[in-house]
Amino acid sequence: MLLRQEKRLWDTPLYADFPRSEYRDRVRRAREHMAEARIDMLVLWHPENIRYFSGFHSLHWSAMSIQPAVYLLPLERDPVIVVPDFFIGVAEGYTYLDDIRAQPKPHITKNIRQVPVEIAETVKDLGCARGRIGLETGWLGGMGAPRPVSDIDRFRSELADATLVDACDLIWKCRVIKSASEVEALKEATRAIVSAYGEVVADFRLGMSERELGRMLRHAILEKTEDCSPPIATASSRRIPMPDTPSFYDEVALSIGDRVVLEPLPTYKGYFGSCCRCFQVGDLPDEALRKAESVDRVQAEAIAAVKPGVQTKSMMEVIAKALREEGMEPTIEMAGHGVGLTPQEPPMIAEEEESVFEEGMVIAVEIWVVDWSGVSLQSPDLVPKVFGNEDLVVVTKDGCDRFPSFRRDIRSLPFEGRSD
Repeated sequence: MLLRQEKRLWDTPLYADFPRSEYRDRVRRAREHMAEARIDMLVLWHPENIRYFSGFHSLHWSAMSIQPAVYLLPLERDPVIVVPDFFIGVAEGYTYLDDIRAQPKPHITKNIRQVPVEIAETVKDLGCARGRIGLETGWLGGMGAPRPVSDIDRFRSELADATLVDACDLIWKCRVIKSASEVEALKEATRAIVSAYGEVVADFRLGMSERELGRMLRHAILEKTEDCSPPIATASSRRIPMPDTPSFYDEVALSIGDRVVLEPLPTYKGYFGSCCRCFQVGDLPDEALRKAESVDRVQAEAIAAVKPGVQTKSMMEVIAKALREEGMEPTIEMAGHGVGLTPQEPPMIAEEEESVFEEGMVIAVEIWVVDWSGVSLQSPDLVPKVFGNEDLVVVTKDGCDRFPSFRRDIRSLPFEGRSD
């Protein structure tokens, strides 16, 4: 049986990411969408959804034993958060919620398996035993309950009289539109990347390994912001194409002629920054410089096309036309996505996507041209030449504004040009 906290120790949280008004507005918008969809309650298990609506976060999500929190948002009653008993202080420290309920002895397996039953009982206690309950399922995906399937099956079976409906698309309607506070958090994380690139350019030395470069980049970022996932610092010295993998490998030496893709993912208040750049180790050949500059011009045209009401799939036509004018062909079916509490969110800029840009969205616009010419499984050269970039923009009333980004005249490591 859950234990209900009688009274908060502090009237307001000491360590909340944002002011109370921010979370009130998020809940208000969610309830407007819930009313339109005739949903009586949202039951949220996903870490980013819980943080978005309540402010609660924890390092314990990686442990698939206990459930660090479940957030219940009724249409007409105060929201509830359910946490293990030793996380009561976490809920008080991060959230403004008054209704905090705790599971006693949460490490005992019998009690862990009881969590879905207790959440279902809480739904009933809040008057929604026969209501329409919104779950983190639906077409857009990108979220879900980090629980064993049997737990979710048990939760569903305990609410046999309720109607369980998809609500992830409804949740994304809230999350894709960023407030001024969210935009500033995203910018802060992005500024850390821009600053870190400057240090990498200044300190890079020939003979470094991929791992050394990745560690240098991550260390510089952590001096500027809260956290950073293991950074992508993928070099063409790898003997097989391995995109989006961390730079953990000492045996990948960086040599003259290598292409290096840098794409770190730092966070500030949980929000991901982004600014991706490609560098050449040594002098950049004329043809490679032409392609790199062309990709930058194509990205500029794509960014100029970002406006409210524009369908994201139409961006692919703009990009394909611009690439062909530069003498190149499109090589990938996507060119960006939303960014927020996860590094990739709706909407996707990709072929066949029906989403439209809306004011307040933060979008990563990325252009990639992968040159497979000369690559053969029978030759020692298995790695294609990669040219690309990624920068963030926020959609405004009549277009978009760029986020901070790293200068484009530095394309080689070590850099021996002017520093101004």
